[in-house]
Amino acid sequence: MTRSGAVGPPELPLGRSTRIAGSVLPVVGIVLFAVSTAFELSNLHPRAELSTSVAAGAVFLLATAFSRGGASHVFDLRARMLVGAALSTLLAVSALWQATERSASPVLFLLIPVSLLFATAALAVREAAVQRRRAHLREVRARLEGEEAERRRWVRELHDDTLQELAAVMVVLGAATAGNDPQARERGIADAREVIGRQIHALRRLIAQVRPLALDALGLNAAIEDLGRHARELSGIDIQVNTQDLPRLATDTETSLYRIVQEALTNAVRHSGATRITVETRSSADGLEVSVHDDGRGHPPAGIVQGHGLAGMHERADALGADLDLSDAPGGGTLVRLRLPYPDNQPS
Repeated sequence: MTRSGAVGPPELPLGRSTRIAGSVLPVVGIVLFAVSTAFELSNLHPRAELSTSVAAGAVFLLATAFSRGGASHVFDLRARMLVGAALSTLLAVSALWQATERSASPVLFLLIPVSLLFATAALAVREAAVQRRRAHLREVRARLEGEEAERRRWVRELHDDTLQELAAVMVVLGAATAGNDPQARERGIADAREVIGRQIHALRRLIAQVRPLALDALGLNAAIEDLGRHARELSGIDIQVNTQDLPRLATDTETSLYRIVQEALTNAVRHSGATRITVETRSSADGLEVSVHDDGRGHPPAGIVQGHGLAGMHERADALGADLDLSDAPGGGTLVRLRLPYPDNQPS
């Protein structure tokens, strides 16, 4: 099965703990920084100020380590945490000078590390901007590649299927009208109607793949159910779709989630050799989870060249601020799981 070269995902409790730590640590760091600032302004308890400012800097650095992902808001958070760590270190240097009761002359030497701290903060902000731009360019490149792949697929389907079938209709109608046999004429017309009916169905399916009407009218659940039904009809594979009522999301968010499920389901149908595929959506207080599980061969190990489709899946997930994991499923096959946290991605 054509899969991304990503390694297996961490267990769900670990991923949740990481997200909780990434949310709590910045708050703890801000509180400690505020306490150390209060000590600095009061010019009292320099040793307490030293302890709290060092703790604040360490917490900010831990928050930076726990902030993972390629979305732009993650880069912004890392930059703020680095600035907080730099300012906390500045307070620690000031507290150290007060605690050791140094004379005024070493203040000039303290300006050197202070300057380095501010330079580090400036570089961190600049790096965040660069990384944000790179992430945006990767997203745009993946979107353009996906659009071009879609255009090639439409051309191939229209050329190999629709045009050939319409040419067959012309041949059938020409043969039916060439003679004077009424029964042959009726059979030819019936055959032509059957071919045209198949093409109408095929074109409707193609239009639905471009932009599913159910996604706009009924929401993500109905669109995913419709996607599974069409895939089951075309492939003959046992495809089960178990959906839970999901809240309406922003249009772009629903579209990205739909495309990720579509690509995962297409990969499973075409490449896994599966006999059964299960698509599930679940909602909780923390966010929503969408998974595609097949009983096929499993995804290849890291190092095998992968296609652009799965790269686009990861780019879409990063743009949403979601976690996308691909792993060997328990009992065999492949599990594609996407977790989208609330409430940042809810529509306003």
